Amino acid sequence: MQTVEAAGLPIGDGHPARIMGVLNVSDQSPYEPSVFADPADAAAYVDELIDEGAEIIDVGLESANKRFEVLSAAEERERLDTAIETIDRVTGEAVFSIETRYHEVAAAALDANFDMVNDVCGFADPELPRVCEARDAAVVKMASPPDLERPGALADVDDIYDALTENLTGKTIIDPAFGGWSEDKTLDDDRETFRRLAAFGAIDRPMLVSINRKNFLGEIVDRETDDRLPASLAATALAVERGADVIRTHDVPETRDAARIGDALGDRAALR
Repeated sequence: MQTVEAAGLPIGDGHPARIMGVLNVSDQSPYEPSVFADPADAAAYVDELIDEGAEIIDVGLESANKRFEVLSAAEERERLDTAIETIDRVTGEAVFSIETRYHEVAAAALDANFDMVNDVCGFADPELPRVCEARDAAVVKMASPPDLERPGALADVDDIYDALTENLTGKTIIDPAFGGWSEDKTLDDDRETFRRLAAFGAIDRPMLVSINRKNFLGEIVDRETDDRLPASLAATALAVERGADVIRTHDVPETRDAARIGDALGDRAALR
């Protein structure tokens, strides 16, 4: 398994699963505690996430929820100023990731002290991976149809696998994309993808998994979002055992502990 370094942080085999905390500068985010418009308040929140165990901070500029209109590159770029000022104010040490689908925004963020990019459109903008490669930056590629206007999740596991093998940079981290990104993807599709997580190890890239309080877990335990933390933690330990190298979460300290159990008591190497 190839190891990817993100600003000096090694991600991959032989290293513990990394915890990615989340900050949003969009008020459309469904998780209100992570949303901040004031850079000073946002920086204080990020420092809390770092103290709780987050090694990577993913900053979202807009909601990818299919109910909302997609921002243009220019509109994302305007919000990026808040994100840049925020990380400049953070006192803790972390790898900073910008979530965007546009190469212009990725370039501006990487040139302003961001360390990596989280692309939810699966390199629909062909210049985005080139921008990252030129700056020797790690980049997450989410399995998505190549549609820059609207991120979406592929439903069939084989299609997800195929999408995650195309046009990878030397520092690409793959993301199978759980959750309600599109009308076509069902909870059964998410469950089947989770069951087959270990198979993605054959792509030979570190894997990011974002399953925090997702609906496919809620249906199993018959719990609403606020009561799904135990289910998320159980799934986190399983995901790490099945090869997840980064866990993206809003519940940082609890998820860190669950990931450590998956690392310590699971057998990741045997499942690769």
